[in-house]
Amino acid sequence: MLLAGCFHKGKPQDLGLPETGEGEGIKIEDQISELGKQFGVTIPEDVDKAVLESTIGEPASGLATRDPKTGGLLTILANLPDSKMGYVALLTEGDKKFELGNLTVTKGGWMVEKTLTEETAGFKTVEVLEGPTVVLKGQFKE
Repeated sequence: MLLAGCFHKGKPQDLGLPETGEGEGIKIEDQISELGKQFGVTIPEDVDKAVLESTIGEPASGLATRDPKTGGLLTILANLPDSKMGYVALLTEGDKKFELGNLTVTKGGWMVEKTLTEETAGFKTVEVLEGPTVVLKGQFKE
């Protein structure tokens, strides 16, 4: 599965999405819908999703999708500022880390795709790093 579309060009925009927590009014599906609109893509209903939120207070956002039906293809779309160092995506589970690869610039945004192994298919946390700094982080729900 390939998610393609038009990315926002220029500086990342803060979507104004509140952090999710139990009991809050906005559901994760609403966040995913807003991110899909921002990136100009339709996110399929039958994939696992993780909203990636900024960890550094800068306006940045992203979405990770994982399709268990296609052998675990994981796609990350991110709205991040330009970077001389670039960005690297990781899946983590406890102290285990699996590098997904470098995000590449695609139509004004950043993207990486990777087919997961059986061993990493259960990892739930997605991180995007600029150098040693985690700039986006999110988690797949059960």
